[in-house]
Amino acid sequence: MLGFWPSDGVLLVTQASLVCGPRPALPPALARWRSATWAWLLLPLSLGGTIAVLALLPGLSVVYAWVAAVGVPVLAAVALGSWFPARSRATAAIAVLLAGCLLALAWVDHGALLGQAAAVALTALSCCSIASYLAGLAPSLVLRLALVAMAVLDAVLVFGRLLEKPNDTLNAAGAGGHLPHLQVAVFGSALVGYGDLCVAAVLGNVIAAAAYPPWPPRWAVALLVLACSALFDLLFLAVDTLPATVPVAAALGLVEVRRHGQRHRAACDNRNDYQS
Repeated sequence: MLGFWPSDGVLLVTQASLVCGPRPALPPALARWRSATWAWLLLPLSLGGTIAVLALLPGLSVVYAWVAAVGVPVLAAVALGSWFPARSRATAAIAVLLAGCLLALAWVDHGALLGQAAAVALTALSCCSIASYLAGLAPSLVLRLALVAMAVLDAVLVFGRLLEKPNDTLNAAGAGGHLPHLQVAVFGSALVGYGDLCVAAVLGNVIAAAAYPPWPPRWAVALLVLACSALFDLLFLAVDTLPATVPVAAALGLVEVRRHGQRHRAACDNRNDYQS
């Protein structure tokens, strides 16, 4: 079994890389459902609702496992397909084949690092599709507020020890037939929740879809997320569980502070130019 710190490092890099992940276009059929409500439903409310449901009805964790086992490979194929410059039946078939190969590897080799890496890749890619669709459905400002709200709720649940038992129930749930557990990302001795990966992909979509400067490039924000996560994870020296959404929210906060500072300096420069 790979040690905790190398395992954690792989998951931190995976989470940060989702800031630069693929951005599938919102299907036209979903465009008419645009609403700020989706940001709250799919970020903080989904976290709180899942924990509440599993605390009351732990048996429903199997339902979550089956939804992930079916939905994650499909969404991963969508994300893979968006990487191709031309959209055609052939490229769609290639994307489905690639996702199928990852699923087969995760299924057959589920106890080894290679199988775990394939499962993590599927889960991460599916987060890219969900985040991209969410960015197409909800306004950027609301997404940012919802992301921060999710991180605050996550921290309250973790440090209040309200997340541990429902989370363990969800992580242990299986869809049967030795299918990989795609509702959580496990690599070696470490794991992160689905929502922890999804918020990083959401942040990447917020940055990419920004209509006006000064937003930094996505790769710079990805490095910032990685740095924040690495520093935050030093707390594992004292505790067993941490809210992995917090470093992503912290990175967003640092970007916002930088943006507002730049805009303030630009406004001051414009006033000085006008006066001179």
